[in-house]
Amino acid sequence: MSVNWVSLIPSLVFTRVKTNFSQTIKDKYSMSGTNFSTVGSSDTPAVFPFVYIMTMDAQERGQDLEGTSINGGLFSFQIEVTDNKKQQNAKEVIWEVIRIFKSMGFELVGFPTYQDSKDTHRAIARVRRVIDEKDYCNV
Repeated sequence: MSVNWVSLIPSLVFTRVKTNFSQTIKDKYSMSGTNFSTVGSSDTPAVFPFVYIMTMDAQERGQDLEGTSINGGLFSFQIEVTDNKKQQNAKEVIWEVIRIFKSMGFELVGFPTYQDSKDTHRAIARVRRVIDEKDYCNV
């Protein structure tokens, strides 16, 4: 396999989060695909609660003696959920996203922290996992 399999990980993970997100929570907050993004800023008005999944710096793992292929990597993601009504909404949504990441075998390395301003409520968490070349499709 070529070395570019690692470039597929962020989109596979993002798709899994959107696909496995609880329909009950989606219905409760009238969420659709526009509530999820891998882009931090946009000219498009935000819809709330908004789930932003940011890919952090990945690190190569499992290098062999030849060093000509990428056998595995440590992949990290930051999850940010923003709501314009109340912090409880952001909390419920981020814990649903964390549930999905845990079902994919990710480690929660930064429990959610919460930030509030007058009309913005944010929840932020970080996850990571080593993904091998042979199991990346199973993420």
